[in-house]
Amino acid sequence: MLKNRKPPREYHRYTWLMGFTGFLGFKYFFSHDPSNLFMFSFFALFSNYFTVKLAAEMPDERYKINRLKAKATTIFVPAIALFAIGLGLTLGWFGLAGVVIIAAVGWAATFITYSVAFWYYEKH
Repeated sequence: MLKNRKPPREYHRYTWLMGFTGFLGFKYFFSHDPSNLFMFSFFALFSNYFTVKLAAEMPDERYKINRLKAKATTIFVPAIALFAIGLGLTLGWFGLAGVVIIAAVGWAATFITYSVAFWYYEKH
């Protein structure tokens, strides 16, 4: 199964540029529409910068071990985001806009943390 792996396509090198779409989330401050806050989730595409570089390599045992280490490192990011949402809503610190922004930033931070951790474990 691992020997039939295709190399990434040429355009995959540039998908991380779509992360700049996340700046559209700042439109919320002009329109006050909470759905604009979900645009911050596009910052997660910046993680492709690291993972596309590693995708060209042939996976081996070290690759699998490093992938598991990166997953173990990343698991705390969504847990912290969910805890912050639950605590903030329970204590009344923020409303819908706060929940949406923490969810979007938590989503993006999860992918970015995984890709940076995976890249770090592969290179060190």
